Amino acid sequence: MSQSDMGAFSNEVYLGTYFLILLLQICCTAVNGLIIAFFAKLPVLRKNRHLRLVSYLSVGDFLTAIAEAPYIIYMIINWNPIQLDFNPLFILISSIPLPMQLKISATITIGLALSRNLAVFFPGWFRKIEQSYYAEIVLAIGICLGVFDAALWFGLSPPTRMPNCGTSGCFVSDQFRYYWGISNMLLGFLVLFLSVSICFKIKAVEKRTPMTNSVLQRNKFQQANRTSTGILISSLFFLTTPSVCVGVVELAGYSIFRLVGPFYSASLMASGICNGIIFIGCNGDTRRLIINKNGPSMTHTVSVAAKSVVIRY
Repeated sequence: MSQSDMGAFSNEVYLGTYFLILLLQICCTAVNGLIIAFFAKLPVLRKNRHLRLVSYLSVGDFLTAIAEAPYIIYMIINWNPIQLDFNPLFILISSIPLPMQLKISATITIGLALSRNLAVFFPGWFRKIEQSYYAEIVLAIGICLGVFDAALWFGLSPPTRMPNCGTSGCFVSDQFRYYWGISNMLLGFLVLFLSVSICFKIKAVEKRTPMTNSVLQRNKFQQANRTSTGILISSLFFLTTPSVCVGVVELAGYSIFRLVGPFYSASLMASGICNGIIFIGCNGDTRRLIINKNGPSMTHTVSVAAKSVVIRY
């Protein structure tokens, strides 16, 4: 196969990746938009402080799917089967949600894993932590790291034409790619370590939850635990594994972006979709809301001793 044929083949791979990411963005926006609507409609979700980080992750995925759409649409419209020649300044600006959300998502995932580990190994400390403050601190750290990455993104990567480059990863400098790959890889290893410890000790969460708590409190905790564990598994597959692979490849002196295009965007969107599906599947309140929307109401009000009691079947 000649060099021109190889270039045309790579450009076709890029185009297929663009359409895949656009489809994933639409699905990610729909799924996480539905979750945001659930939080807005159901007070029980907003009051469950153990789900605060999950809601922040969903909002981040929703906003990223929308904010990164111009980047993908621009590359689809300006795709050329012979030679790709994108505007470097537009690519750098329009793709900035990617490095920011990757770091924010990794930080929130670590926060979820750390929270589950504290619940397992140090239940006394965990009960003393105000979960709403903890979630806000984790989010603030993630935003700071994301802004730092965005500053390095522009500071180390002056706009430079890169013919036949079909992803933003080719437009950033080698120094930034090296930093980005290694930092995401280290965060991925941390998520992996915390998640493995959870897998071995997950049953201890329910056993160490004090029996003096009300049934409602225990149900909230167990529900958040199932959701967080599912999201950790999803993040391991879609974010940690690609981050480790990119870090290893960058250490070897190669760039994977020229080969497969913006795969990081695809991984991030797939992670957002799976996280949303896991949340809906593990959360009884959202399932009941969907069932009640699609079928006859199963909520009845019974008056007992002058008190109105709502019973849901």
